[in-house]
Amino acid sequence: TLGKAKLGIAVRPLSADEKRSTDLDHGLVVQDVAGAAERAGVRPGDVIVAVNNTPVKSVEELKSAVDKSGKTVALLVQRNDARIFIPVTLG
Repeated sequence: TLGKAKLGIAVRPLSADEKRSTDLDHGLVVQDVAGAAERAGVRPGDVIVAVNNTPVKSVEELKSAVDKSGKTVALLVQRNDARIFIPVTLG
């Protein structure tokens, strides 16, 4: 649950099966959402592929990107077959 305090999400890396089924080579699956991310519209099952246009391949990279952000962070999320940008105002 890194990044939980600011962003409000719990994530895990994609499994090998998920990488194959989604055609993604990296990403973090959102398992639990609260706070700032929930208000912004992030949902469990979303796959975070980038933060502020920087690909994130690990929980550590996500935490680092969020820590370097100002008051808002732009998440690029894969949801079903769509990629959407979700701006999150950090709490």
